[in-house]
Amino acid sequence: QDNATFPEKARLDFDRISRMSRELVSALYETVWAVNPENDNLEAQGNYLCQMVNQLCEGSSIRCRFHVLDLPHEVQVSSQTRHNINMAVKEAVHNVIKHAKASEVTIRMSFSNDLLNISIEDDGVGFPPEVKNGGNGLTNMKQRLAKIGGRCLIESRQPQPGTIVRLHLTIQSSHQTN
Repeated sequence: QDNATFPEKARLDFDRISRMSRELVSALYETVWAVNPENDNLEAQGNYLCQMVNQLCEGSSIRCRFHVLDLPHEVQVSSQTRHNINMAVKEAVHNVIKHAKASEVTIRMSFSNDLLNISIEDDGVGFPPEVKNGGNGLTNMKQRLAKIGGRCLIESRQPQPGTIVRLHLTIQSSHQTN
């Protein structure tokens, strides 16, 4: 609300409450989505990641591009795995928005031979190669993937623009019947 009759403090408080409300609704949606067993598949995971990244980029001037290939509905993914993938991708996109000074982020997802590959690539400033682990966010992404048996590789392409975060995770696509 841009009502000029609102005192400045009231406008700031309203903006803060509005932002907190949006964040709360988003967190609640994420939780409900994560625990819904209907979403325990790769296709739902891919759809959710695209929606989440779109929402994250909405408030910034960064364009989103998506290349999603071969994410079958019949391949099962546990809620713990989905949660860790979501949080790692969210951290990577937050880093692009906060630090990269990028104009574009590209999300690529593919599944082949039981290997899920997700990359988050930006055209931003990158960071010097001597910064091996960076901040907590980079460490958190690596730990989240390690927790579910995957790997997280971070490649900054200085002096060329941009950074690529690559997530690799083996997911057994064979069906087990009880």
